[in-house]
Amino acid sequence: MILAPTIDNIRTCALVLRAGGVVGMPTETVYGIAASIQSDVGLQRIFEVKGRPSDNPLIVHVASIEQACSLVAVDYHGVLSAIASVYWPGPLACVLPSADTVSPRITAGLRTVAVRMPQHGIARALIQELGCPVAAPSANRSGRPSPTTAQHVVNDLGPDIDILDGGPCTIGLESTVVQLGVNTCTILRPGAISGKQISQTLGHPVDVATSHDDLRASPGTRYRHYAPTCPVILCDTEDHLLRLVSTYHDPIMVLSEYPLPTLPRTVICSPLAESTLYAELRRADELQLAAILVLCDAAVQRREALMNRLSKAAGSGSHWVAL
Repeated sequence: MILAPTIDNIRTCALVLRAGGVVGMPTETVYGIAASIQSDVGLQRIFEVKGRPSDNPLIVHVASIEQACSLVAVDYHGVLSAIASVYWPGPLACVLPSADTVSPRITAGLRTVAVRMPQHGIARALIQELGCPVAAPSANRSGRPSPTTAQHVVNDLGPDIDILDGGPCTIGLESTVVQLGVNTCTILRPGAISGKQISQTLGHPVDVATSHDDLRASPGTRYRHYAPTCPVILCDTEDHLLRLVSTYHDPIMVLSEYPLPTLPRTVICSPLAESTLYAELRRADELQLAAILVLCDAAVQRREALMNRLSKAAGSGSHWVAL
């Protein structure tokens, strides 16, 4: 059920969490399905509701740096506080060695935990009302495009889950995830905060994870994600895209950051943007389109977070077309 974010409804949702339930929660990135970190029943419910693999760790959302530090090994409190004081609240999740008290259901058996403080006021109000952090992966069926409205959550998870309606997500892509050491930083998942920004903040270069062992520390990196039912095909030039369009007789969608020449009536042309990507992927499924063609020219390919999600949606780049 979609709920207005009133004080009473936030209190009701906190009661649901204390009782071992789950609720839909808005953030500036995407909507999350939240459970209290103090409830093993609630944490297990997240995996059941999403159909999420048990070896995929969860991001913990906090309302303060102090809450985050309580989840992290003592030796890393200073590292976390230094970067959090710059980027929190905001779309940055930090992976660090976990405190012994963190549930293995959250860490998927790893020795690290991912923490972030969302910018969205409703999310922080819920955490504050609950009195402890929440684990909150995206509120979608695993593998589907992430939800950026409350209705998207209903469409994926059904009407029985309470969802606090915070309106459309302003960023629309999941948070940047970094793994922090005492003097190191590795980007596990790109997002709105770039590696260049983080490097300037820390005063030293940041690495980008490529190995399987590094990537498994971050949610959203080990499996196909963000994928609609219909094929997503990435085209590197306008000419390639237009030639491919001509081969379709059934309705399709084209995503481009600028208007294209006259297209057939069977083509739905929508703007390509981070904040609306998932909504457009979902719309293509609702309309039962035959395919989604995306113009990924040189300018788009420089948008790291957007390209990461598009490649995932296309199946790790397997649907690149160069005619």
